[in-house]
Amino acid sequence: MIKDKRKSLNKATLYSYQAARVKKVQDKNDLSVIDGELCRALINPDKNKFDYDNKILSIGFEYGFEVGDIFSWDRTNSYWLITLQDLDEIAYFRGEIRRCDY
Repeated sequence: MIKDKRKSLNKATLYSYQAARVKKVQDKNDLSVIDGELCRALINPDKNKFDYDNKILSIGFEYGFEVGDIFSWDRTNSYWLITLQDLDEIAYFRGEIRRCDY
């Protein structure tokens, strides 16, 4: 089941309209330092409030994303913070993210 879920994620990152290309920010004090590799992920809508924008990030564990990391979303040229990890998902990393420019 885990292999099938991971296979589904890999296909979705290629063909889904929610697929995204992201880069991890290496220096949290200087957001212009983006040395991370370009990674394929899924960014699904979650909550859009007046004050903030939350979404769900799904990405492979091999990219090393974890809670507290900041990444750049290539298409929107915006920065996002991983705020919470879904520990029930063991096939890939899934977590809640919040846009950083508020």
